[in-house]
This record gives sequence, C-alpha cells and structure tokens, in this order.
Amino acid sequence: MCRVLPWLLCLLLCLPAHSAGGELPLPRYIDLLRADGHKVLYSNSLVHAGQRVAAVEVSIAALRAALARFGLQLEERGEVFVITRGRVEPGDGGAGALPAGEPPLETVIVTGSLHRLPGAAAGSSLHRFTQADITAVPSLGSDAVRATLRLPGVSSVGISARPRIRGGLSDELLILQDGVELLEPFHLADYHSPYSAIDYHTIESLDFYSGGFPSRYGNRMSAVMDIRNNWREDDYRTDLGVSSFSQYLHTRGDFGSGPGRWLLSVRRGDLSDLADYIETQSGDPTYADLGLHAWLPLSGASDLRLGATYAEDDIIFRGEDERARSDIESSTLWAILETRVRRNLDQRITLSWLDLRRTKELTSGEDEPKGGFLDHRQQVNALALRGDWALRRGTSLYEFGAQVGHGDGSYDHQSGIDRGELADLLEQTRIIERDIALDPDGFSAGAYLQAEFLPTRHVVVQPSLRVDVQDYYLEGGSRDQWSPRLGLEYHFDNGPVARLGVGRFAQPEGLHELQVLDGRERFFRPQYADQVLAGVEWRGEQLALVAEVYHKEYRRPKGRSENAFNPFVLLPEMEPDRVDLEPERARARGVDLDTSWSVSERWRVYARYSYMRARDRLDGRWVDRRWSQDHTVNAGVNFSHGGLGVGLAATWHSGWRSSQLPAFIATGNTVPLESTLNSASLRNYYSLDLNVSYALELGRARLRLYADISNLTDRNNQAGIDYDVTETDDGFDVAPDGEVLLGRVPSIGVTLSF
Repeated sequence: MCRVLPWLLCLLLCLPAHSAGGELPLPRYIDLLRADGHKVLYSNSLVHAGQRVAAVEVSIAALRAALARFGLQLEERGEVFVITRGRVEPGDGGAGALPAGEPPLETVIVTGSLHRLPGAAAGSSLHRFTQADITAVPSLGSDAVRATLRLPGVSSVGISARPRIRGGLSDELLILQDGVELLEPFHLADYHSPYSAIDYHTIESLDFYSGGFPSRYGNRMSAVMDIRNNWREDDYRTDLGVSSFSQYLHTRGDFGSGPGRWLLSVRRGDLSDLADYIETQSGDPTYADLGLHAWLPLSGASDLRLGATYAEDDIIFRGEDERARSDIESSTLWAILETRVRRNLDQRITLSWLDLRRTKELTSGEDEPKGGFLDHRQQVNALALRGDWALRRGTSLYEFGAQVGHGDGSYDHQSGIDRGELADLLEQTRIIERDIALDPDGFSAGAYLQAEFLPTRHVVVQPSLRVDVQDYYLEGGSRDQWSPRLGLEYHFDNGPVARLGVGRFAQPEGLHELQVLDGRERFFRPQYADQVLAGVEWRGEQLALVAEVYHKEYRRPKGRSENAFNPFVLLPEMEPDRVDLEPERARARGVDLDTSWSVSERWRVYARYSYMRARDRLDGRWVDRRWSQDHTVNAGVNFSHGGLGVGLAATWHSGWRSSQLPAFIATGNTVPLESTLNSASLRNYYSLDLNVSYALELGRARLRLYADISNLTDRNNQAGIDYDVTETDDGFDVAPDGEVLLGRVPSIGVTLSF
C-alpha cells in the first residue's frame, strides 16, 4: 500500500477541479454551503441522504427552492438558517407539510459548525454529539466526555473517562477544542483519568472520529475528539450550579453594543467519592478548571477567536501503609484568525501556547519487604503556529495546511522500589533505583494536502497526504512520517451510503510522553498503523443503520509498561506485576453495528454491537491486549416531554484479560510473567445506568434538577486479580483475590439559569 497509494494520490489530486453534473444528497449539499460560510442547522429526522438536490448552483436561494420539493422550508434567524417543516395553506396538498397554523414537530438537534473550514471526511467513522445529546446520556458525574464511552468499538470498564478506541492504547486519541490540541484534559490523570476537565456547558458540538479521520488531524492513530464551543443564544446568559462532584459557573455575554461575544466557565470540586475505587482512605482530592473564550468580528470577512483553558489537580491519598500525592497544572492559550480571502477561499491562522506541569510522589512501607519511594517532576512548554486553507471550486473542495512548533521539557526523577518476594517468583526485577534528569527540546512540523470531489453524481473521492517531522529525539536525529490516505463514498439513489477508507496514521511520542516513570530515557521511534475501514450507512426520517468493519495493522508499536494482574491500584509503578512490553507488531480488527430509532417526538432508542480483537506480537507469539473486548452490546432509551428527560442505558461486554498464576509454585521454580500475560478472562462486565432531569421555568429564570446513577444494580464488575502468596515448607501457595471496582455511584445536581 505504501508504494502504490502515493502515486494514486498524485493522480487523483491532478484531476480537473470540477465534478460531474447531476444531483447531490441533501446533507452533502448543505455541507458545501457550510464550507461557503453559511450556518445551516437541521434535524436528522427532516434531512437525509435519500433527498437529492441538483448540483448546478450552490446557494441559499437554490437550497430554499429545493427544500420546497420535500415539504421543508428555510427560516432565517439572525446569521443562522434553520430547516423546518413547511406550512401548507388550505387546499395545498404538498407532501410532508403541516396544515396551516400547526407548529413544526421537530426541534433542531444537529448543529452546524461555526468554523468556515470543511468538516467531515469521506470514508470516515464520525459520530456527532450536540449538547442535548451529551446531557441525555447517563454518565458518571455528568461527565461530557463519557458520552463517547457508549459508542461502538470503545473499550471501557467504567473507570476512565479517556476511551480506548478500536483496540488502540488510550494515548491514541487526539482531543481538540476550537481546533487546538489539549494535553491531559482529565482530572486524576495519574490515577486512571476518571473525570474530564471539560465542562459540558461550554460544548456546542463534539465530533468523534473513530477511524478514517481527515489528514488535517495529525499525530494520533486511533481517534479524534473535536470539540466546538457553545455560542448559543437564548433567554439565559448565566448558569450557576452545584453537583455531587463540582460547583460551577458558566456565563456569556456581548462586548457592549458590538457584535463580539464571550463566555466563561469555572468549576471546582473534589473527587473523594470517585477516588474510593482505589480502596484507600483518601484525603481531599480537589480539582479546578477554567475556560475563557471570546469571538470578535474584525470585519465582514474576518473573525478573531481567543481562548484560554486552565486545569489543576491537588490530590493526596493516604492508606495504612501508602501515601501518594499528585499535582498537575495545565494551561493553554490560543488566538485564531479566520478570514474569507475571497468568496471560495477561507484561511485559518492559529497561534497556541501550552504549559504542563506534573509532580508525583509515592511512598509505601508495608510490613512485608515491599515498598519504597518515587519523586517525579515534569514540565513541558510548547508554542505552535498553524495555518489552514480551504478552497471550493464548484462542488470540489481542496484543503491544505501546515504547522510548526517548538517545545522544551524537563524531567527530574528519583525512585527506590522493592517489589517484594512475588517479583522474584515472576522473574521481575525486584530492586529498582533510578536517578534521571533530562531536558529534551526541539521542533516539530507537519503539512497536509487533501481534496474532495465528485467525479459522478454518486461518488465522492477524497485523497490526501500528510507529512510530519520531529527533531527532539535524544538520539538518531529527526524523524519524519508520510501518511497517505484515500476516502471513497458511493451514494445510492434510494439513500444508503457505502464508504471505504484506507491509509496510514502515524504517531510519534510527544515531549510530554517520555516514559521516565518506568525508567525509559529515550523516545521510541514514531509508530504507525495501516488501516482499512469499510461501511454502509442508511438514514431515514426515523431510523438510522450503520455497519462498519475495520482492520488496523500496527508497525513499530512503542514499548509500554502495564500491570498484568490488577492495573487499578494506587501505586502501579511499585507493584510486582509491573511488566515492560516491547511489541514487535500489533493488530486490531472488528465489526461495529449501530442502530437508532426515533420512535416518536418523545421516545428514542438505540442498540449497538461490536466485535473486536486486539493483539500484540511479543517474542514471536500473539497476545491479546488487556482491553480486548470480544463482544460488546450497548442499548438505551431516551424519553423527553416538556421539561422532563429520562435516559436509561445498559452496557455488557466480554471480560477484560488478566494474567493467571498456578495455585502452587515449588521451591526453586519461577513463573515468568511474560508467559502468563493476559492468559485469563475476567468476569463479563455489565452496567445499567440512569439519568433523570427536570427543567422548571421560574419567570425569567430556569431551574434544572438532574441525577445520574451509574451501575444501578450495584453489580460487582471484576477489574483485576490480586494474588496472596504464602510460603510453605516446599514452596509457595498462590491464592487469587478478585478485585471489583465502582459499585453503585449516584450523583445529583441543580442548575439555575438566568
């Protein structure tokens, strides 16, 4: 593929910048209008791919005329166009329209991007969430990012808010806000990241790519989470609230009489209840995060966007023989200039700055000869300048862009660890002493070129090429990665869309990702994955069906360290089951099925099934990854009427992997940990989750009450195995002790909007 695809890309990019005449699916036609700067909103129950529009002219006037054929109309609300059901005067028998005087039935549930640059890519797996979608999903602590954990192909046991997508590692996810990368946007990041640092009040939409994402997104192999800020306009400007996990303020307004707008989000709270899963008496794990955003129109053709985020954790855990402290501060600043250079050419210039500071201290002094200390300090600064351009010629789109950045890091690490007698039995290094001081710094850069055009009225072709380079490697000089990709879509006349995506996705280690905590003093070579994605999608007025198959072949996967028995512990670096893995290759393949049905205006149900198998090749043999969920089922129902909203969701999947030891180890014998890695399956996972909310209008204010209950049935979901080792006259008795996490977790909250 590597030799053939670049030539194919060059050929496709050189094709004429026009497409065949004929008709386009209505959603695709609207995408072209959005790329031209128009803000068009619509409901999926009104607009679907089975509706076709002539592609002779792309304009609001042409859209208005085309919508009339489907019993729809275009309402202009300020700068936004909203598609609603049309009204019919007496005697008019227009299909699909409502009688005169009847209000439109649907509410707008899918929002358009406020960015002028194009959105989705052909051949990609894209799930789009609005704020209403996010709040309707039952989630622990009403966490916005946790809505993605219910998507097909996502592995989770309910602990971490950071998803593993289609067999990939958790760090294979790129998270963007306003197009700017966020590093570690999770609270308790050193303890499995159970809570995100993104307030859902600030989210207008969340685009989640689980495969085949556009080449403008770089440096991650599995998924992209693209978050856009909420600039909604309604009767309320301020949200003030309190919940089980936070106190928060979200407010927005205008700059005087001008057209500019701003929004502010502040949250603070403690996560003591969430921290209980590590089975220790915790101190006061507090957190805070802040988001400040501004939008300033400079002229009719230019906008300036300013943004800042800040998040901090101050965490102390105290057990009988253990103490852990983690302090993390993350700051991001950015400025974005969006300009309409001419009618069919848009540009976006982004300047961003990042500062990440981390301190982690661990001490353990158990009665047995096991324990030690760890003192880890890290700081990373990065400055980046990026430019993106989008050119539309007829129904063809061309995107190109480049980014250059410089960063510097500092690592200061000391540790002394005794992993105890069990480490000897597992042939693991028992005594570890480290003293590491490193100061990596250097440049990184990237560029991409992508085209999208329609050679026939049914076919969408999207070739692209991405190049990335880094020079901060401590040895071996610079590294570069070439990532060719190709996306294809075929739109059938009766509505279904078939898609195919094939390409390479590369991922170097970032300056902040040097694995010093596990004693590594060198960056791994950039890894990459060759991926193939094929799918079929059909969307009607009420029913939507999506089926996809994928295959990911990893080359040069980076080394990593894991806990083979139970990863959900307070001091993972000190445990005897901490094993270093150096995969030769890795592979993930699977099938995802997704069905959603809008039964009525009030009821919506969905059902999702995934089959997935993810493996590493270690020392010549294939070994399942710990989070390889063979079978996963997600199902849910949502009800809304007036101010009442109820969501019930169920998740079941095959048990995660763990390592199994024999019941007895004779004196003089050992069991190499690598030989037992992920050799056993844990109990299957099941969780039933509930969300209830009620909004009450109080004059000029609104009061919203809500409650989430995770694991409603209080099921003992198994997360790992601990082993108790007892010495006998002729060896060691080894007794397994299953560890369970997260019983029933309720959270309640109230928000006052005014």
